[in-house]
Amino acid sequence: MYRFSNTVRRCFMSRASVLFLFLITCMAFRQVCAQPAPQLYYVTVNPEDSSDLIVWYSIINVAPEIDYYEVRVARVVDPNADPVDIVYTPIGTNVLDTFYINTNLESSSYSMGYTVCGVNDLGGGPSSITYGDFDYPPDSTIFLEAVYDSCQANITLSWNDYNKWRGAIDEYNIYRRTAPFVYNLVTTVSGATNTYVLNNVAPNQVYALFVEAVNSDRIRRSNSNKVDVSTGLTQSANAVIADYATLGPDNTIDLSFTIVGAPNQTQYNLVRSRNLTGPFIQIATFNPVDNHITFTDDISFTSGVYYYNIEGINNCNQAATLSNSANNIILEGNLSGNIITLSWNEYEDWLGGVDQYYIIRTCGRTDPIIDTMGVRLNTAYSEDLNAQINYPDPVSSLVCYQIQAVEQTNAYGTQGKSLSNRVCFSVNPDIRVPNAFIPNDADETNHSFEPVFSFLPEHYNMVIYNRLGTKIWEGSSAWDGMVNGKYVPEGVYLYYLQVYNYSSDVVELSGKVTVVYR
Repeated sequence: MYRFSNTVRRCFMSRASVLFLFLITCMAFRQVCAQPAPQLYYVTVNPEDSSDLIVWYSIINVAPEIDYYEVRVARVVDPNADPVDIVYTPIGTNVLDTFYINTNLESSSYSMGYTVCGVNDLGGGPSSITYGDFDYPPDSTIFLEAVYDSCQANITLSWNDYNKWRGAIDEYNIYRRTAPFVYNLVTTVSGATNTYVLNNVAPNQVYALFVEAVNSDRIRRSNSNKVDVSTGLTQSANAVIADYATLGPDNTIDLSFTIVGAPNQTQYNLVRSRNLTGPFIQIATFNPVDNHITFTDDISFTSGVYYYNIEGINNCNQAATLSNSANNIILEGNLSGNIITLSWNEYEDWLGGVDQYYIIRTCGRTDPIIDTMGVRLNTAYSEDLNAQINYPDPVSSLVCYQIQAVEQTNAYGTQGKSLSNRVCFSVNPDIRVPNAFIPNDADETNHSFEPVFSFLPEHYNMVIYNRLGTKIWEGSSAWDGMVNGKYVPEGVYLYYLQVYNYSSDVVELSGKVTVVYR
């Protein structure tokens, strides 16, 4: 700790002779004899340019021999220490007025202490300069600090006392600077407190704040440094796109999501609801290392329509971003006669919207015939299968349908696709059985015996009996009129036919067929 005081001489005389010698000696030789330290009026920080203003009382009336003032500054390491922990540095010399402006912005980083002394320059060079006493302890600036909590949307302010006014501060006014020389009073707090929490701050703004200490004389006021607090939003997770919800290989729901850019959060939650607007429940948590999230929900695909979103969790452990929804498409259908009607729910929340629904029709199980039909944005379809009947070359009686929804290319350049469940129908075929055939006919159309179908069943089984009721042939294909490699005699034979469709239905037919030869 340093206290600078340099007195040329001290006069140990009677009180009556002090004034006489002071006037004769000090005026004659322009020397300072125990000059008093100038008393500071106040120090304050300018909220416009962050400079410090130091103002003091003149001591010319008690020490007319001083030529100018010197201002010294001390960083106040602990302004509440007793005595104050200080180290002085001269900054203003040859000051002729009773104020000084320090444009060094150190008071924006910590509390600064100022003191002043009167200087008598005897004109004989540096060795002839004599200094009066410095006021001690120094007057300190008020150093304001601010901490922004984006999670709680508040700013916590804390500041030190103006140390020379300690116990004589009536109140603190907290101001927000909104424009040059425009200061809005935020609140007034007791002079006994040094903290304040500003709640419900608006996001994405700059709060320029400073504190004004009001002395108990209600005249002197001292500003703190100004703090600029940017209330940027808490770090948010990247935007997430729901690519699709589609039929999984085990009748589950497969999901895909894309994170826009590299993920800047460590946690993303998958939530599910039976409604587009919720409520949602969390079913999985991810810590992705790339920009893709995939998941299989083991719930049965056809157990209901489900909506899925990804929540990006910010550094406040709050859901900060929410993807669009992905939902499964459930297809339902009905067969009446040979008329099939289909209906399905919409895919509701693609970013690009639905471009078109496609019906994928599959006929048969082995080497199926697959056709795709676009139905625009319709969610219902009807088809008359009678148009498919072809007895010479029938298509399978097993017909299955599936819906594929296709997204319009969205703003991120992606295009989702979603498959519904598959709905299958087993059409009951019309069965026609010939009553005669010619095994040795050159026309292959007539030289075997078999049923003819409007739609090809899964399979059939046929048994041939002679007129005595003896089974002579059995198979699941056409009978060529032979038994053990020889043609049977002409005549009438009995058949028993079992037709197995893809459903559980079995059609049984029996009748007579005549074998003739050319």
